[in-house]
Amino acid sequence: MSAAAAASVLPLPVVIPLGGAVAAPLLARLHRRLPLIVSLLTMLGSTTVLCVIAVHVYSGHGELLSHFFGRWGPIDGRALGIAFAADPFGLAFALSSAAIGLLLLASALSELGDLGPRELGGLACLFQLLLAALIGSALTADTINLFVWFEVAALASYGLTGFFLERPIALEATFKMLVLTSIAGFAVFVGSAMLYSEHGALNFGQLANTLNGHITATDLLAVSLLIAGFATKAGAVPFHAWLPDAHCAPPGAVSALFSALMVNLGIVGLVRVVLQVFDAGGAGHAFLGLLMGIGVVSAVLGALLALAQDDLKRLLAWDTVSQMGILLIGFATASPDGVAGATYHLINHALFKALLFLCAGMVVHSTGETKLSRMGGLARHRPLVTVAFLVGSLAIAGVPPMNGYASLGLIHGSLLDSGQFGLLAATLIAQVITIAALARAAYLGFLRRRAEPYEHLEPSRMGMRVTLSTLGTACVAFGILPGLVIRHVAGPAASIVLHPRSYAAGVLAGHAEVPAASVHFAYANGFDIAIAALTLALGLALAAGYLRAPEPAPIRLLRAAHTGSVNDYAAFVAVGMLVVYTVLRA
Repeated sequence: MSAAAAASVLPLPVVIPLGGAVAAPLLARLHRRLPLIVSLLTMLGSTTVLCVIAVHVYSGHGELLSHFFGRWGPIDGRALGIAFAADPFGLAFALSSAAIGLLLLASALSELGDLGPRELGGLACLFQLLLAALIGSALTADTINLFVWFEVAALASYGLTGFFLERPIALEATFKMLVLTSIAGFAVFVGSAMLYSEHGALNFGQLANTLNGHITATDLLAVSLLIAGFATKAGAVPFHAWLPDAHCAPPGAVSALFSALMVNLGIVGLVRVVLQVFDAGGAGHAFLGLLMGIGVVSAVLGALLALAQDDLKRLLAWDTVSQMGILLIGFATASPDGVAGATYHLINHALFKALLFLCAGMVVHSTGETKLSRMGGLARHRPLVTVAFLVGSLAIAGVPPMNGYASLGLIHGSLLDSGQFGLLAATLIAQVITIAALARAAYLGFLRRRAEPYEHLEPSRMGMRVTLSTLGTACVAFGILPGLVIRHVAGPAASIVLHPRSYAAGVLAGHAEVPAASVHFAYANGFDIAIAALTLALGLALAAGYLRAPEPAPIRLLRAAHTGSVNDYAAFVAVGMLVVYTVLRA
């Protein structure tokens, strides 16, 4: 297939799951298993088409392909039509969303296979709708179209969070999610509209060329709203408070979908706006400093609150806040190694967080328990889940040969090479606390002996076991083959992100070659190995101490600040918007 032919099929990875979402509830009326079959086939088809496109996008140093709907292409650099563009960065998110989404869909339909046909059809519909929105957000090259996919993802997530509305926790989580992400969506829409009013452009490439270093007061307000909106979707501090509730209420596979994939939509939006639109306009450094600050606070605060949790899924949700901070730190370095490491970590996070949430879902499904204090002894009763949880924990810890070792090594190396020792120290502190939180969870839930046997242990279903095994294997595979990932995926992604002019030209012209990337990573690097060993040792020591000591006062204060009130959390978002605008205007 030629590059032009590959570009022409760019809409298919989104159209296929949208069609499956429409068909699933209709086919459920014929047979309760039809939604399962159709949904898996549609996501397999979407993944296959993305793989065909990836052959071109990741060839050589990398390529960018774009397609304008209805052949409404740009004239003299001005675009009226909506464009999809497949670049190495966006395609990495689209492909991971489709492939991991396929596995999570199989696990969800296996875990909830006893539902009636109407419920199964609705679940399959919402699942595919959310995956279609994530793929669309990765491929779009248009601000308003990105807002549309933002809203489609939000609507699907409301349905999935409140799928079991008879549970009070689901109803409360859905309401909080609705309020806070609606504020975020409104911010994204208004910011996009302000840019269009100021520059007459919606296309990323045209906006980047139009800005051309001339950033007005209106532009600053618009980008402040965009950053606040996408940071809310990513669950970054101080826009984060909705995330733990929303990611704890649904079944395990749905929680995995949210924490592993949906939050990354916010990261993609931030990278597009800050690095590929406004950095092209010559104002990148002010925005990068803001993202770095948000990233550091998110990484440390999320890790601290993860350490304090007794609920296993809530612990993992707070760790997602921390991991979003790590991603923002990597992208905000604006260096080849840092951005390549962040792109690599974006994929890795999708893998290990999906694995960990599925483990948590299987524990809840088997035992009915959600509190770590009431668990124990699962290493004997559920050895596969135990091994999978340890693999995911070691991957987040950055222990070789797990996948987190390479991506974290690139981010740490970038901070070290640029002399940002304070930021490196803060990142490593967050890493140590994260390891402590997961080690504590592994001990309490799986490794320690339980005084009394469980009243009932529900058997694990085949689909759930296959998904666990596949994701665990992927965590190891992406860890032992970092050269391939960096050379063919993360490196080209960093190059197109850091060359916004090439991205803009490729979107408007329909095709562009990605400049050669210069990313350096040595697997046996002494610094990376020492950091991995040191953070692991300190994390285990902190976990042992935290198990014995009373809760520290700073963590009690952080917990008290998160009251659970949607009014307070909306105030967090409002204050965050004001802080973002104030920092950018300073």
